[in-house]
Amino acid sequence: MENIFKIYKRDLKDILSNKVLLVIIGGLAILPSFYAWFNIKASWDPYGNTGNISVAVVNKDKGTELRGNKINIGDQLIEKLKDNKNLGWKFVDEETALDGVNKGTYYAAIEIPENFSKDLTSLISNDVRKGKIIYTVNDKINAIAPKITDKGASTIQNEVNQTVVKTVSEVVFEVFNELGIEIENQLPKLANLENDLVEVQSKFKDIENTVSLASDVAYKVEDVVKSLQKDVPLIQDTITNSKNLASDLKVFLQDSKDILNNITPVIKNDLQILSQLSSNTSSSISDLIDAINSGADNVPQLIDNLRAKLSSLSGSAKTVLELLKNLNKFAPNHLLQGSIDKLQNIVNKLDLAMSTLDTIKGQVIHGQVVSTYGLTKLLQIVDDVNNMTNDLLRNFDTQIADPINNLFNDSFKIANDVIAVLEKTEQKLPAVNDILSSTVALSKSAQDNLKYVQEKLPVAKSVVDELVDAMHKINNGDDINELISLLKNDAIKHANFLKQPVDIVSKKLYPMPNYGTSMTPFYTVLSLWVGVLLLMSLLSTEIHGGNYKAYEIYFGRGLTFLTIALVQAFILSVGDMLLLGVQVLHPVLFVALSLFTSIVFTAIVYSFVSMFGNVGKAIGVVLLVIQVAASGGTFPIQVTPKFFQIVNPFLPFTYAISASREAIAGIYQPNLTKDILLLVVFMVIPIVFTVFLKEPINKATAGIKAKFNESDLTGH
Repeated sequence: MENIFKIYKRDLKDILSNKVLLVIIGGLAILPSFYAWFNIKASWDPYGNTGNISVAVVNKDKGTELRGNKINIGDQLIEKLKDNKNLGWKFVDEETALDGVNKGTYYAAIEIPENFSKDLTSLISNDVRKGKIIYTVNDKINAIAPKITDKGASTIQNEVNQTVVKTVSEVVFEVFNELGIEIENQLPKLANLENDLVEVQSKFKDIENTVSLASDVAYKVEDVVKSLQKDVPLIQDTITNSKNLASDLKVFLQDSKDILNNITPVIKNDLQILSQLSSNTSSSISDLIDAINSGADNVPQLIDNLRAKLSSLSGSAKTVLELLKNLNKFAPNHLLQGSIDKLQNIVNKLDLAMSTLDTIKGQVIHGQVVSTYGLTKLLQIVDDVNNMTNDLLRNFDTQIADPINNLFNDSFKIANDVIAVLEKTEQKLPAVNDILSSTVALSKSAQDNLKYVQEKLPVAKSVVDELVDAMHKINNGDDINELISLLKNDAIKHANFLKQPVDIVSKKLYPMPNYGTSMTPFYTVLSLWVGVLLLMSLLSTEIHGGNYKAYEIYFGRGLTFLTIALVQAFILSVGDMLLLGVQVLHPVLFVALSLFTSIVFTAIVYSFVSMFGNVGKAIGVVLLVIQVAASGGTFPIQVTPKFFQIVNPFLPFTYAISASREAIAGIYQPNLTKDILLLVVFMVIPIVFTVFLKEPINKATAGIKAKFNESDLTGH
């Protein structure tokens, strides 16, 4: 122990007494800090300056006309981009845009075609076409810029999607509103028709009694016939009025059917969107399963994103479900019930999927092994939803469109039947009148004629009773009022809801204020290793003079290297905070961890150089190169090639960077404890090996070192 401190004191004396050496040591102490500070400052906030990245925008949209209103979605999009500062939008013509992308003046160009608005508003027509945006990017200008401009293109796509949904939804709900008002205006006519039919219904009893009495009392035929003849004109007038009202009802039903026909394309489009979203969600679940199997750090975020998609799917399914339920109330025999049951099953499965996803998230958060059964079950549920949605689309015409059309066709048929019955009755009235007139003179044949009348009256009465019941249900039931209320809903309010049905609430754990702070752990740890390498390159690990043992030389000279390395770490960590302004949540811990990391790195590199000389320096450089790529300090380790993922847990950079992040952003004690313990292991192992192996290795390689140093090209 005495010799160890003797070597250390001698080294300090040499440094303090040799001004040239002192200057060099001073430079070595601060040089790693410059390496870190310049890199951290250069990457301080690169994504905050994306407004300087020029992207050309060319608007060739000619607009279109929708329900009498001229709209131009391209112009609306340009107005929104003028307020968007994420990228440097340049609004130019097509030739300027293409030339600028080729020259590198613009990183990308976005062209809005001539038929952009026309294609997007085709959703409410039979010929549905997707809108297209032509995105041109120059990949060779910069490696990162295309990724940023890709995000800009996605932003435009999102703006367009919201604008289209809102515009088309307003049109659809305006149609619903007009339909609801028209039905409400027709209600008084339906009430009048019911009153006339009730009056006709009340006359049947008198007619039956009269005919029965005439049959039983033939000798009073003349008086009975005269009484019946008085009622015939009233029946004639009632039938005429009923026919006119039934004709008005047919016209009303036909107009209503034409308006309601616009609903079925909307329902079908909603089902198509539901099918596409469920298919995309199935892909997202596969990505989640891969992320869980690979142990990705962003699994909770993927789960939250997937749950948002499932919630959006459920909301869309419930919207179609509620519309079909309301229409089914008026459908004969509830013909829409089959489709309603399938949609209800879809909603139930989506709720089950979200519940399963919550269970999986709980397992991930608590560090539990995620059940393979749960993941498989989740994928199966979403596949079932996609299959059921596709089944609804395949059978859309027979199971949804046809029943909706039949809703009005059946009512139309009833109106035709009423008219037919009334016409038949009207046709029979002259014959009845003739019979009654002839009965006075032909009393012997009165019974036969009266019997004929008695046979026909129940048929007419049954038809009138059915019409009265139907009109009573329509005029006095809540269903018609519910339908009117549904159709008269606020179009703007509902369109705004469909434009953006979900708001995302973001929560950040251990937030980093800027990109430079996020990169500080990596560049700080990297600079500490570089600093140790510089020490090993400029200063010798050997002792000239004196009779010292190998382990005494190792620890004596090692204290000298360690002292300089600790000065490097102190200057670097304190400078990160004071000079660059890096926001550190636990500054004392950050400095302490930097000092500890420097001790670990010195133990590793110094041990290699002490045992192997120049070969040890080469090993230090190789380790540096591997750790830069495999430590996960820049890109997530999960996106790197398999080799780097395999070696990542065996590198000291991995745990040194992780520990620094804990000090900067907030401590999660299990992680910090693990990082420190593993760094201790990385420090102890090379020290132990060097103590026992330095002397035999040095003796074995003495000849090689001597031969190497004979050259004028080599130093110490």
